[in-house]
Amino acid sequence: MKRVVFIILILSLSNYCFTQSFNVRNIFNSGATVGAEHILPALVNDTNTFQLIKYKVQFVKVLRTKEVDLEEFDMDNKKAKANQLFLTSKFSIAKPDLSSQNYFNTIYNGELELTYITASRKRGVWLHAANISATESEESFKSSFTPNFRAYSVYAHVNPKNLKFIPFVGPGIALTQGRIIALPVFGFWTQLSSQLSFEIIAPVHIKLKYNLANKVEFELATSYNRINAVYREGSRYIGNDNTINLRQLKNHLGINTRLSEYYKVKVEMGYAFFQELNGLSNDYSQKMSPTPFFNISFNYNFKNSILYNFFNEGDKLGKKRRGF
Repeated sequence: MKRVVFIILILSLSNYCFTQSFNVRNIFNSGATVGAEHILPALVNDTNTFQLIKYKVQFVKVLRTKEVDLEEFDMDNKKAKANQLFLTSKFSIAKPDLSSQNYFNTIYNGELELTYITASRKRGVWLHAANISATESEESFKSSFTPNFRAYSVYAHVNPKNLKFIPFVGPGIALTQGRIIALPVFGFWTQLSSQLSFEIIAPVHIKLKYNLANKVEFELATSYNRINAVYREGSRYIGNDNTINLRQLKNHLGINTRLSEYYKVKVEMGYAFFQELNGLSNDYSQKMSPTPFFNISFNYNFKNSILYNFFNEGDKLGKKRRGF
C-alpha cells in the first residue's frame, strides 16, 4: 500500500511578507536540530559589502498522542487516525556585518509554537498552530521589546485513490512588529515517480526532490524570504520603528544524508538573488549584488512521533523503510 506523503507551507504571502517555507516533516520530526548559515559578502556599493552568519537551534517535543498506540498504528486500516500535539522551540543568533561603517548589532530570535496535527484516511490532514516570537538586538530588547504572533490552520486533501497528488489550503494571520498581515496558504505536493517528488507553494516556493535508496535526498529549490530582520530599533507601537529586513530570492542544491537511524546531516549550497535591505515601517531601501550562501544542519530524531513515521517511514511502523 502506498504511503501518504505531503508537504505544506506554514508561513505564506502578503504585500509585506513571504517567508521561506519548510516541509511538514520538520514539525513531525520530534528531536533536536542545530545548524549554521553563511551568506557570503554581497556588494552594497563600490566600497561596502554586506554578509550574514546565523547559528540556529531547534527542539521539537511531542506533548501528547491520542487515538493510537505507537507500536500498533496501521494505515492499512481505513479508520485509522492519529493526533499529536507538538511543542517547537527555536533560537537563533544572527551576525550581520557591513565592511565599513557597520551599524548592525547581533540579532537574537526566539520562538515557541504549539502545533496540533490530525491525520486520517477519511478526513485528510489538518494542522492548527499558534506561534509567539521575538527578534531583538540587545539594545532593542531593553528599550522596545516587541513580541510577534502568528496563527494558522491548514487542510491537506488526501484522496486514497490518488496519493500522488495532494493539494493544501488554509487561512492564517500574523502580527509582525505591530503590523497585521494576512497569511493565506495554498499549493500542492505531487509524486512524479517512486523516487522523485515536486512541490509548489504560492507565490514563490518550488522544490524538486530525489530520494536515493532512502539514505540520501537531493533537492533543487527556490524560495523568497521577505521578513528576516537584520537590524532592530524602536517599535511601531510607539511610532519609531526602524527595523531593517533582508529580502532575497534563494536558489539552492540540498543534500540530506541519513547517517544512522537517529542522525541526519543536511548541506545546502546556493545563490541568493534580488537582495535588498528594506525598512519594515519606512521607505529605506538598499539593493545588493547576488551572492553565494551555505547552510549546514545536524538532526537527531527522537523516533517517538507517529505522524513522522506515517509521512516518512512507510504505511506501518516497523515495516522495512523504502524511498518515495
